[in-house]
Amino acid sequence: MFFRKKKEKEPASYLSPLGTELTNYNVYYLNFREKLQAFAIALFIGGAVSLVFYGNQFLDATGRATKATMYGNIIIFLLVGSLCGFFFLPIRANQCKEKRLKELARQFRGFLESLAVALASGMNMHDSLDSTYKDMVMEFGEDEKITRETAEMILGLRNNLAIEDMMLSLGKRSANKDIENFAIIFNVSYRAGGNIKEIVRRTADIIGEKMEISEEIQTAISSNKIQFTAMMVIPVVLTGMLRGMGSSFNRSFSTPIGIVAVTIAIGIFAGAYVMGQRIMQVVK
Repeated sequence: MFFRKKKEKEPASYLSPLGTELTNYNVYYLNFREKLQAFAIALFIGGAVSLVFYGNQFLDATGRATKATMYGNIIIFLLVGSLCGFFFLPIRANQCKEKRLKELARQFRGFLESLAVALASGMNMHDSLDSTYKDMVMEFGEDEKITRETAEMILGLRNNLAIEDMMLSLGKRSANKDIENFAIIFNVSYRAGGNIKEIVRRTADIIGEKMEISEEIQTAISSNKIQFTAMMVIPVVLTGMLRGMGSSFNRSFSTPIGIVAVTIAIGIFAGAYVMGQRIMQVVK
């Protein structure tokens, strides 16, 4: 009553109608190597940036570094860098997830185009999937997601499973509205004896058009992305240059007012970064 039930982690894979563990594209869990790599990068960058703004504390009266300054720099680097590392892990996982979803959408478009050609040539569904599988191996490789999904569909048909159930399985796991909607329409139409050739062809055209529009949008805002990144980096570079030019400027960072001012400025830049990322997401 007083405690919220902890939300269970969504599994990284689900069982297909055939009983095979297949990828759940709605989540992405970093493996140990990916976590270590992401944490190390964030630790180094976050620690280095923290030294630019908070480094060289405990200077002596002449503005020279002391042992306390050295130990302080180490603590600041490790503390802030570690915090950045922990905060960056879910961000990195989401980046990997989005990249995988984009790749799946691109591959699924190729899958539908190949399937549409095979069906239009008069092949039945089983032979069409066999032909599509060969095309997927040639175009994307045997280990790619869509190739494995196609192989699973073929294996399902050989084991007398309904192709529409295999499609629905992919749609539910895909985390892609286009694929999910196609699977639902395919399920209804296939059971009702609808025009599967036209449905597959039309869906491939729609997904292709959406991808082209998305690519045009990304091209149009690419210069803005570069400007946005530069605006985030320039303050760090300028501050580092100014701190390296004179001890009087360094001492101002060691005062309570200087620390508060720097913290407020970093908060403003962090807010601007988050807002910019959200705007980019809306544009996508």
